[in-house]
Amino acid sequence: MDSSTEIDVFVWDPSFDEEYQSEEEEEEIQNGRSSPNALQTSLESFASDPAIVSALNENIDLTEYGMTLDAKLKEAEGKAVEQYAAKGDDLSALQGSIDDCDVTLSSMQEMLLGFQADLGGISEEIKSLQEESMSMNVKLRNRKAAEHRISSFLKNIVISPDLATTICNGDVSKEYLDYVVELDAKHKYVNLREPADDGSSADISPADTVAGREMRSHIDKLRLKAVEKTRGYFLSKIGELRKAKTNVRMIQTSSLLQYSALMKFLDNAAPDVHNEIRDVYVESMSKVLSGLFKTYQSQLGKLDLKVAGKNDLIAVEEGAVKDMFTSKVNLTKRADPFTLGERGKVLEIADEKPIMVHIAIAEGEKFPYEMLFRSIVKHLMDAATNEYVFTKEFFVTPSRDVFNNIFTKTLSLVLENLENYLFNSHDAIGLLLMIRLTHANRKIMKERGVNVLDNLFDRINMLLWPRLKNVFDNNLKSLKAATQMPKKLGTVDLHAHYISRRYAEFSSSILALVKAMEVSKSQQRQDDAAEGGQAVRFGGKEMLKSDMANLTEAMTKMLMALANQHSTSKNKIVFLINNYDSIACVLAERKVEREEVVKFEEKLNQQREQFVEEELRQSYARLISFVQQTESSQSGKRPELDQSLVENLVRQFSSSWKSGIEQINKNVLSYFSNFRNGMEILKQVLTQLLLYYTRFQDIIRKAWKKPPPFTRDLVSTSAILAEIKKYALAI
Repeated sequence: MDSSTEIDVFVWDPSFDEEYQSEEEEEEIQNGRSSPNALQTSLESFASDPAIVSALNENIDLTEYGMTLDAKLKEAEGKAVEQYAAKGDDLSALQGSIDDCDVTLSSMQEMLLGFQADLGGISEEIKSLQEESMSMNVKLRNRKAAEHRISSFLKNIVISPDLATTICNGDVSKEYLDYVVELDAKHKYVNLREPADDGSSADISPADTVAGREMRSHIDKLRLKAVEKTRGYFLSKIGELRKAKTNVRMIQTSSLLQYSALMKFLDNAAPDVHNEIRDVYVESMSKVLSGLFKTYQSQLGKLDLKVAGKNDLIAVEEGAVKDMFTSKVNLTKRADPFTLGERGKVLEIADEKPIMVHIAIAEGEKFPYEMLFRSIVKHLMDAATNEYVFTKEFFVTPSRDVFNNIFTKTLSLVLENLENYLFNSHDAIGLLLMIRLTHANRKIMKERGVNVLDNLFDRINMLLWPRLKNVFDNNLKSLKAATQMPKKLGTVDLHAHYISRRYAEFSSSILALVKAMEVSKSQQRQDDAAEGGQAVRFGGKEMLKSDMANLTEAMTKMLMALANQHSTSKNKIVFLINNYDSIACVLAERKVEREEVVKFEEKLNQQREQFVEEELRQSYARLISFVQQTESSQSGKRPELDQSLVENLVRQFSSSWKSGIEQINKNVLSYFSNFRNGMEILKQVLTQLLLYYTRFQDIIRKAWKKPPPFTRDLVSTSAILAEIKKYALAI
C-alpha cells in the first residue's frame, strides 16, 4: 500500500446491518433455502397485502387462489402481446422518422462546419486589418508629434510682422509690453544650449539648429530696439516726477508700475540701462521728496505754538511768572508747560491725516510741537511705505538699498529739523509725547510690514531721551537752587505757593504718560502672539520713575525751606498744609496712581495733626496742659488735685467755650482756601477739643467721690456737640 494512501475510518451504521440481512435472505430464497428471518419477513409482507388478508378472512383455499392468479397473469400477458402487435406499424413509422432526423442533423452539421471554416478565414482578415490600422495610428501620432514640435519650434523662433512692426514703430503700451515679453522669450529659446524642455527641438539644442542661428541676429536687433525705446519711455516718465505739482503716485501707478515687466526685460537684456534708470529714479525721487519735506517743515514752523522756554521750570523766580500788567502771579498761563490737558489726544490720532498747512494758516491755528512732529513723521511714513512697495515691485534690485538711497536726504532733513528744535526745547511733556508717538509709529509700520524706518525711529529716540533727561535735570536743579535761596521765589504767605501748582501739574502729566506706557504681563503675551514674536516695547520707564522720585524729594525739601521763612510754627504748618493739599488735589483730579497721591496725603495728615494741637493750645492751653500732665502722673490711684485750679479751669471753659469754637472756625476759614480741606481740619480740631474736655471730666470724676459744687458749671457733651455741628456740618 502506498504510504500516501489515506485510510478510511469505518463508522458502524445500523441500517447497514438491516440491508445486509435483507440481501442475504433474498439470496437464500433464490437458492431454495430459507432462514427464520426470511420466513418472518415474507409472512409480514403477505400479512400486509390486502388481497391476501381478504382471502384469509374468507377462508379461501390458497392453492386455488394461487392458480387463479396464474391464469390472470397469462391472460394479461396475452393481451399485452396483442396490443404490441397492433402497434407494430406505428413503431416502424417512428423508427423511420428518427432515421430521417439523423440525416437532417448530419447535413446541418456539415453546413455548420463550413460556416466555421469561413469564419476562421474572416477572423484572419480582421486581424490583418487591425494590425494595419495600428501601424497607421502610430504613423499618424508620429506625424502629429513631428508637426507639433516643428510648429512649436517655428513659433519660438519666427518673428511675426506685427511683433517687428510694434517693436520698431509702436509706442509703449500694454500691447507693446506683451510683444517685448514674447521677444524676450524667443531670445531665451534660440540661445538654449540644450534641448528645450517642451521637446520642441527634439534632441537638438535650439542654438545649434540652422534656423536658430539664422534668427538669433534678427531677434538681437529687435531687442536692442526694444531696449532703446523702453529706456526713452522710462526716462521721460521719471522726468515728469520733477515737475511742480505733479501727482507722483499717479505716475508711479499708471505709467511705471504697470510696465514693471519691462524693467525685468531691461535687467536681462541691458543691465546697464536698468541700473541707469534706477539711478535716475533714485536721484529724482530723492530731490522731489527732500524738496517736499523741506517746504512742508518750513510751513509747519509757522504753526508752532511756543509752549515752554528756558525759564519754564518748576522753581522759577517770582518775576518770571508775574503778569506784566498786574504784577500778580499768573498761574494759569504759566502752568501750560506743565499741564497735559488736551495734548494727550495726539496719541489717539497718530495714524490720522497730517495737518493741512494752508487750512491751518487760514484759520489762524497754532499747535504744540508734538502735533507738528506727528504730521511730519506721518507724511514720512506714508511716503516710505509707498516707495518701499513701489521699488520692491518695480526694480529687480533689493528694495531696501533703493529705499535708503532715495530717503537719505529726506531722513537727514527730518533729523536735522528735530535736532534744531531739541536744542532749545524745555517742554518735558512734549518730549515724552514725541517718545510715545515714535513708539506708536514703529508699531504702525510693523503692522504694515514695512520696517525700513526702524533706524530712523532709533535715532529719534536717541535724540529725545537725552533731551528729556536734560529737562528733568534742569527742573531738579531749579528746585535745589530754590531750596538754597528761597527768598528769590518772592514773599511767602500762608496760601499754596505757585511752585506747588507747577510741580503738581508737571508730575501728574508725566506720571499719567508713564502709566500709559506700562503693559501687564498678560497683555505682553497677547501682543507677542498677535505680532508673531517679540512685540515693540517701551524703554526708559524706570529712568522716568527714578527722576520723578528725585523730583518729589527735592520738592518736599524746597517746601520745608519756604515754610521756614514763617516766624511761627503754626504759620509753617498752615503753609505746608495748603501746599500739600494743593498737590494732592491736583494729583487726584488727574487720576494719577494712588501710590503717588498717598505720599502727599500722608504728609498732609501729619501737618493736620500738628495744626490741631497748635490751634487748640492757642485758646485752651491751660486745659490741655492740665489734662496731659495729670494723665501722665496717674499710676492707677485716685489723683490728688488742686481744687481751686480745677474750679478755675471749669469756670473759664464754661464762660468761653462758645467764643473759642467760633474763633477756631474763623481761623480755619482764614487759613485754608480749600473748603474741603478747611472742613476736614475744623472737624479734627473740634473733635479733639471735645476729646480733651471729655478726658478733663473723667479726671474730675475720678478725683472726687462726691462732686464739688463747681462741677455744676461743667458743660455737657451734648451741648458741645450741638455747638460744633453749627460749624462743622460734616461731623
